[in-house]
Amino acid sequence: MTDTTAPWREIERTTVFSKFGRSVDQVDFEMPDGRKEQFYLKCERPAGAVLALTPDRHVILARQYRPGPERVLHELPGGFIEPGEQAAAAIARELLEETGYQGTITEIGSYWHDAYSTVRRFAFLATDCVRVTEPTPERTEFIDVVTLPLAEFRDRVLRQGAMTDAAAAYLALDHLQLL
Repeated sequence: MTDTTAPWREIERTTVFSKFGRSVDQVDFEMPDGRKEQFYLKCERPAGAVLALTPDRHVILARQYRPGPERVLHELPGGFIEPGEQAAAAIARELLEETGYQGTITEIGSYWHDAYSTVRRFAFLATDCVRVTEPTPERTEFIDVVTLPLAEFRDRVLRQGAMTDAAAAYLALDHLQLL
């Protein structure tokens, strides 16, 4: 009997497109039953997002236009982890660059972006965040830094699907026992 959950054997991989740290790879696999199938996988460096809270428990968000959904979203600060960089250091850097805030960073966990992606996402919590400088976003980032009371964040942003890193937000809220 064929083990239907056995790992597939990769036969060939070709990068179809690559830009801004992202690529799409065409991958040919041999399936558990011997058939050959072709898939397209989204490939990126590891990345993270942080649920950042001020001392009065307001959530710090990067409000910005996102080209995939084609709309302005309230996003958790975050981004790519550079080669050789520790995930917590990357999140502290991204929080400071995107919002100008610093706080105490705690790694909560990690998760897969989706089933057709190689992206591993890391979830963080930052507490007691205070603004220490002006944001210094990258050239492709146009961000309005906003803060929302925790209840408003949960009701208006998270539960209504108005963000992309909901898994990181839920992991952080679960860690705080606020779900």
